Amino acid sequence: MTFGRDENRQSIMGALKPGRDQTVSRAIITTYSLDLVAMLGLVLSLGGDPEAEFENSPLGLVKAFERMRGRLVVLHQLGRVIAPARHRSILPLLDTMVHAVSADERKASWHPKIALVRYEAARSAEWRFWIGSRNLTGSTDLDAGLLLVTSNDRPAKTIPDIADLAENFLRDAAIPSAELDELRSARWLPPPGISVRNILWREHGEKRSFLSSAMIVLGERACAVSPFIDRTGLDELLKASAGDIMMLTTDMAAANCVPPQRISLRVDTPPEPDAPVSLEQQQEASNGEFLEPPSTGIHAKLFAVSKGARTVLLLGSANHTKRGLLGPNAEAVALLDVADEALVTSLYEFVAAGLEPSPVERDAVAVEQERAKRNLDALISRFLEARLQLRSDAAGLHLELDAPDDDFMALARFEAAAFIENEAWMPIRHGANSVRLQANPPPLSEQTALVNFRATSAGEPPVSRTWVQAVEIAGVDMEKRDRALLARYVGASRFRDWLRSLLDGIDGTGGQKWFDAAGNRAEQEPAGQLARIFTLETMLASWARDTEAFEVRVEGMMQMLDSFEEAFRAIPEEHEREAALGDIAEVRPFLQAVSEAIGTAA
Repeated sequence: MTFGRDENRQSIMGALKPGRDQTVSRAIITTYSLDLVAMLGLVLSLGGDPEAEFENSPLGLVKAFERMRGRLVVLHQLGRVIAPARHRSILPLLDTMVHAVSADERKASWHPKIALVRYEAARSAEWRFWIGSRNLTGSTDLDAGLLLVTSNDRPAKTIPDIADLAENFLRDAAIPSAELDELRSARWLPPPGISVRNILWREHGEKRSFLSSAMIVLGERACAVSPFIDRTGLDELLKASAGDIMMLTTDMAAANCVPPQRISLRVDTPPEPDAPVSLEQQQEASNGEFLEPPSTGIHAKLFAVSKGARTVLLLGSANHTKRGLLGPNAEAVALLDVADEALVTSLYEFVAAGLEPSPVERDAVAVEQERAKRNLDALISRFLEARLQLRSDAAGLHLELDAPDDDFMALARFEAAAFIENEAWMPIRHGANSVRLQANPPPLSEQTALVNFRATSAGEPPVSRTWVQAVEIAGVDMEKRDRALLARYVGASRFRDWLRSLLDGIDGTGGQKWFDAAGNRAEQEPAGQLARIFTLETMLASWARDTEAFEVRVEGMMQMLDSFEEAFRAIPEEHEREAALGDIAEVRPFLQAVSEAIGTAA
C-alpha cells in the first residue's frame, strides 16, 4: 500500500462488498453530496451478486434491494443530492434510505465521509469502518480513506471512539443498543504498518480543533494535501510542525491564499467531487466492479508530521480551512501512527510531484460566475428552511410548502418538478403555499418522496442549480409502493423469471444488466406448464432444506401478486395484457397451495 496517482486504487464499494458467506445487516454511510445512481451501485454492491456491482442482472437488482430494505441509511447534506439524468423510474426505491441533515450551509456544512457496516455469517458478525474524503458520487478524483475490520487476531485492538461516534455522531441512524454493545467490545484490525490513535469528529456548529493536542510536538518535517485552503487553516497546520510543510492544493486555491512562512505550495488539477456517475463508463466495465476511471483532480485531505522514524497522519474529510480544521463544519478524521516507511515516503513524494504554482490570470467572467453561484447558494439555503410535503388527490400531485416569510424568493426563480417527470418545471411563487406538480395523481408505482428543485438567479450573470430532495409524503404506504414499483420494473416479460428465481434460485435474467430495457413478453411455456415445473413435491423438498428462508420467500411472493396484477392490468397491448394476467391466474392458486401445505406441515 502506497500513495500513488495510478496505483492501489480501490472503490469504496469494493472495500465494503460482503464476503461470499456474508450478508449485510446494517449499513450507515455519510456524505456531503450524493448521486442516487452511485447510491444504487452501493445497494447492488452490498446486497446483490457478490461477483458484480453495476453488472447485476435485473433480478439481481430486485434481490439486492430486498436485502437492503430497512438496513441502509445514507446521511447527506440537505440540498446536495445530484439530480440524475437517467433511471428515474427505479431510483424512487431509494427514497426511504436517504436522510438529509439540515445543516445551514451559510454557517456550516455536514461534511463527514464515513461508512459503518455490519455483516452476518452463519455463526459470527463482522463490522467494517471506513473513513476518508470520498463523496458518494461519480467523482473520479484522487481520494484517501482508511478501512478497519473487526477481528479476533492478536494485533487487533479496541477503538472506543468508533462506538462513541456510532452512538452520538450517527444518532440519526438509530443503531440498536445491542449493536452498540458489539462495537464497544469489538477489536479492530488496521492495515499493516498503521495504528489508530483516535477517531475524531465534530458536530455541526461546533468549534474545536483537530490538531491542538493531536500531532507530534515540534515535528521536523510535514506535508499536506487539501483542495481547499485558507490562511487560518494553514496557520493551524504550523502549530504541529517546527519544520517546513509542503502543501499540495489546486492552482486556484494557491492563487487565493498567500501561504505563511515555512509552508510551500505545490498544485495539481482541481477536483470535481459532485460529478455524476457515468453509466456509459460502467456499461463498458468488464470485471463487474463499480468502475473508477483515471483521476481528474485532487480531493484527498491529508496531513503528515514526521520526527525521526515516527510519523503521525491526519486523514479524513476536513479541508485545511478554518471551517474544516477548527469548525463549525461537521467533519470526521482519523489520527494514525504510521510505521510503514514506504507508505510515508510515497506520501511525501506524491506531494512533491505537484507543480510549482504559477501566476493565475484571474478571469473576470469566471470570478463573477463564482460570486453569483455563492449568492445563489445562500438563497437556496434560505429556501431549504421551508417545510415541504407532497400530497396526492384527484386533482393531481401537489407540493405544499410553508416558506420563510421574507423576500428572498424575489432574488431568484425557484421551480419544482415531479421526480419522474423531471422536465415539467412548475414555478414556486413568492407567498404560494401549494404548487401542482402533476395534473393527475401518479400511480402507486410512481409515488416517491423525491422531488426535483431548480433555482435560477435573477441577476447577472445568470446561474442555476438543480437538486433532488426527499420531502414528507402524506398517505402513502411505502412498503406497498416498493412492491408496486418492483412489479412494474420486473414486468410481464420477466415475471416467470422472477418467480423461478425465488422458487429454485435460478436467475433467468442472468447475462442481462439491471439497466437493460425490458423486452416484450417472449413466448414461454404453454398454459399449465408452471404447475408441471414447480410441483408441490418439489416445493416441499425446497422447504425442508431451508424452512425459514423458504417460508419468507413464499410470503413475499404472495404479497407481490396483487402488485403484479395491478401492473399487468395497465399493459396497453391487449394480447400481452391477457397473457400476463393469465400467468397471475395460474400462479395464484399454485402459491396458495404451497402456502397452505407449509401451514399444514408446520
